[in-house]
Amino acid sequence: MGGAGGPGAGVRVAATARRSSWLELFFDLVFVVAVFELGQLLNADPTLHGVLVFAGLITTIWWLWFSFSYFADLFDDDRPRSRFPQLTAMLGVLALAASLDRGVADDAVRYTVIYGLLLVLLGGLYAVVGWRNPEAREFCWWNGAGFLSGASLWFASLAVPTQGRYVLWGAGLAVNAALAGPLAYARAGRAPTQQSHMPERFGLFTIVVLGEAVLAVANGIGETGWQPAAVAVGIGGFVIACCIWWVYFASTFDAEAGNRAVRAGRALIIRSYLYAYGHLLVYGAIVASGVAVEVAAREAVHGGHGVAGPLLGGAQLVLMLGCVIVYRGFDVRVRRRVVVAQAGLVVAAVLIGLGGLPPTVTVALVALAWVVLALIEWHAPPVWRR
Repeated sequence: MGGAGGPGAGVRVAATARRSSWLELFFDLVFVVAVFELGQLLNADPTLHGVLVFAGLITTIWWLWFSFSYFADLFDDDRPRSRFPQLTAMLGVLALAASLDRGVADDAVRYTVIYGLLLVLLGGLYAVVGWRNPEAREFCWWNGAGFLSGASLWFASLAVPTQGRYVLWGAGLAVNAALAGPLAYARAGRAPTQQSHMPERFGLFTIVVLGEAVLAVANGIGETGWQPAAVAVGIGGFVIACCIWWVYFASTFDAEAGNRAVRAGRALIIRSYLYAYGHLLVYGAIVASGVAVEVAAREAVHGGHGVAGPLLGGAQLVLMLGCVIVYRGFDVRVRRRVVVAQAGLVVAAVLIGLGGLPPTVTVALVALAWVVLALIEWHAPPVWRR
């Protein structure tokens, strides 16, 4: 957004390389709090019910992170008038994080109102840009309509019972993601050009969720008094986190992927939403993997109900699915030996999830599968569409 008129005064034209601003890094820090609270919720209830609650809530938090980040990618010029809405959003996300302390069942009204207001804020930001810039007007109005439609369904959920409320939350996010996403690019007469740094933003948030996974590993060791079995599980969990980092930044991350999509035209831009939305599965699975390792450390020392194996195995399945969707978003061609290694990880995850193995063995097998995949991808990196 160039120009002297403040936020939305112009449409950025691709020119020079962009990097994340200090405010964007600060923005991510607020989401660390929310992701931590979600991890704590899953740790307290690692059953199927807890997993479903975790999945639903991390979807709502991730959608806010992605939506504000993408608006900044398009229009933010890091001037004072652009910073104020983002700082306001950060305060709202902190309020949401505080509402996640014991889940949202007790504070569903508060969570709904705050979330709806944040969607209204995003809709308003797009409306301001569209009003000030004829070139971006139709595109911004599609996005604004998406966020306001989503907000309307969130506010409408206040009038229905609890279970129906969650259904309307999901419907609001689905409508929002369709209108303020692929449909905006498909239907708008003109779309703004940009020098995109969204791959970097996704990479930075990957570091955020990996940090939460590593924290869970440390908690698992500390809470059990450094018992040898817990230490062994913790080492395996750290190896898993390191290999996920290795594979992601060796095969999934490409700083220029967004700009290639922009240059290639609308078809690839629309397809790139698979890349964006697939990251939700990747992030959720990484956090769940860390929690599973923490639960495994407890079970290794104190025994338990054997939920660590299914949770860890299921997380690997979701993570692999997320990677496949991300690859499809930018037509990443994965070499055959990598596909075999990924299939091996999937098979291991299924066996671990169903096998009832001891926690130390469970974590060790997953760590071994990730080491094999990381080594193979090191020697056979994927080929990105150029």
